[in-house]
Amino acid sequence: MPSPTAEELLASISGLSPELAQQAADRIDECRALLAAGIDMDSVQQHLKDQDIPIVIAVLITTRLIGDHPSKLKAAREIVECSPARTRDSALSRPRH
Repeated sequence: MPSPTAEELLASISGLSPELAQQAADRIDECRALLAAGIDMDSVQQHLKDQDIPIVIAVLITTRLIGDHPSKLKAAREIVECSPARTRDSALSRPRH
């Protein structure tokens, strides 16, 4: 049986499989607990990166973590893409000229 978070994801995102919804919901609940324990958002993003969570799913998770931000998707995308966890890798993977 899907968790309440997974049910919300399934209801709001068309084409999402129940399995992926539950996996994302588990990460959302996990990250909410980390934030509640005083872990900062950069560390949460590092945690997601360490779990090999793709950027698109990290953005989905982050939209659920930031609450009622007026530009939720844009803000979540910026948080994920600008986090030290993601920027270090992109700097390392850029070709040198």
